[in-house]
Amino acid sequence: MTQGREPDPAIEFGSVWLSQDDAKAAKPPPLSREQIVSAAIELADTEGLDAVSIRKIAARLGVGATSLYWHVHSKNDLFELMYDAVYGELKFPEPSGDWRADMRAACVAIHDLGRHHPWLILIGVQPAMGPNVMRYRQFLADVLGPLGLNQQTRVEVAAVLNNYLMGSAHRQTAWSQIRERAGLTGAQWQQRLGTFLAQAQQDQPELAADIETRLHLTSDRSFELGLDCVLDGVAARLVDPITRRRSAS
Repeated sequence: MTQGREPDPAIEFGSVWLSQDDAKAAKPPPLSREQIVSAAIELADTEGLDAVSIRKIAARLGVGATSLYWHVHSKNDLFELMYDAVYGELKFPEPSGDWRADMRAACVAIHDLGRHHPWLILIGVQPAMGPNVMRYRQFLADVLGPLGLNQQTRVEVAAVLNNYLMGSAHRQTAWSQIRERAGLTGAQWQQRLGTFLAQAQQDQPELAADIETRLHLTSDRSFELGLDCVLDGVAARLVDPITRRRSAS
């Protein structure tokens, strides 16, 4: 074994929410699961997801690496906890009776969350059994349930919207990673793009116009245009037929 390398955790299937915090079953070390997760999120926000390791978290908290395993058994568990903790930042609107407005507001809030924590999309879809993600599921039930949508249809609606949110987040993250790989700040990146476009406008004006248009695809305006199109489709295919049948019966 290479000196100083952390051992790879055993591959396992399960969820951190189905296992107990071992520190509660014995004398706990001088830290909590919440402290570990908070430190991991700070690392991911400042240095990226690849920077998150048990050793770095322990150093940030001023404790030994082995003490973290009392609370978090694997990196998979840590990612699941980070995902749920970040969802705790979301503020959902009170259901207003206008399902479309409520769902639109929730999607905008989730989109903004992804911009504040761009690493979130890199974790992927989690088992999502934590209390904060369950709060989102309850919001969906509160908004869509009164329309007469059954559990399966509510899940389909959520999946359609989640797929759009994930696609938008991937575009945003991929664009940011291009800049980061170039080793440029945001201002330097904009300056380089400006120089490139100015040259392209002289040599290949059609290409320059196409690129300039695409630069706006990560804007709020572009995101909300796409979101409204998706909501139009959800209404036409999944919600309106059910509400019309209920009104006719």
